[in-house]
Amino acid sequence: MRWVYLNGELVAAEQAALPALDRGLLYGYGLFETMRSYGGRVFRLAEHYRRLEAGADLLAIPVPLTLAALEEAVEATLARNGLPDAYVRLTVTAGPGGDGGNASVILFAREVTEYPPELRERGMAAVVSAVRRNETSPLARVKSLNCLDNLLAREEARRSGAGEALLLNTRDFVAEGAASNVFLVRDGTLVTPGVEAGALPGITRQAVLELAGEEGIEVVETSLALSDLAGAGEAFLTNSVMEVMPLVSVDGRPLGPGRPGPLTERLARRYRDLVARETSTAPAV
Repeated sequence: MRWVYLNGELVAAEQAALPALDRGLLYGYGLFETMRSYGGRVFRLAEHYRRLEAGADLLAIPVPLTLAALEEAVEATLARNGLPDAYVRLTVTAGPGGDGGNASVILFAREVTEYPPELRERGMAAVVSAVRRNETSPLARVKSLNCLDNLLAREEARRSGAGEALLLNTRDFVAEGAASNVFLVRDGTLVTPGVEAGALPGITRQAVLELAGEEGIEVVETSLALSDLAGAGEAFLTNSVMEVMPLVSVDGRPLGPGRPGPLTERLARRYRDLVARETSTAPAV
């Protein structure tokens, strides 16, 4: 049986329920965070919480738990489900009323669906989605429950046999992947769309930017056209579950040599080392 944290209590998943008039259900009015735990500890939980707080402030949703309470909830949920290494999803809904005082918190964990090693060795393919990211919308910078654009784009990728879909913004620049941030390497420089292009400020994205700085790699956040991707020496995608994933083709056309590049592999190793360091004090589950 799977156990879910709901508003301060662990309940059986089959019994977890929200009011029918919850605005998260009716309007997608709420936020979520997708996280990954290693050995019973979520990587950069505090950063996920701060991003949630920023989104909640924008949407005028009071966050009904502190960071300390979230840490306890995560530990309890992982332990009750016997899942030290897990996909962890936090959801905060706006609740059924208009006073902002009835927000609900849902936290669940499930086994991580690992990307196969052979995919990392050969790299992921992507397609350019017909769905556009509206970079002028405040929702472009938060993980809103209203994420049908991303799901539609992911479905395009699935139908095409690709692992990810890239979203262009209203100015025809690359914003992000449907579930990832996008990086490319050009003449030894790491280049990625800025948040003003419609990119979500990803937690893994930020970690990679920090690692690049430590490695002495020049980083540029700027507008990227599809032609920039086509001319890249290498490219990769990031999110909390896939970590650092080589991107080797878009719409069937290879990027660079069509295989994972050396800087991608270097940053992927550094990221795994960073995760190991920051989660090494995890309690036993």
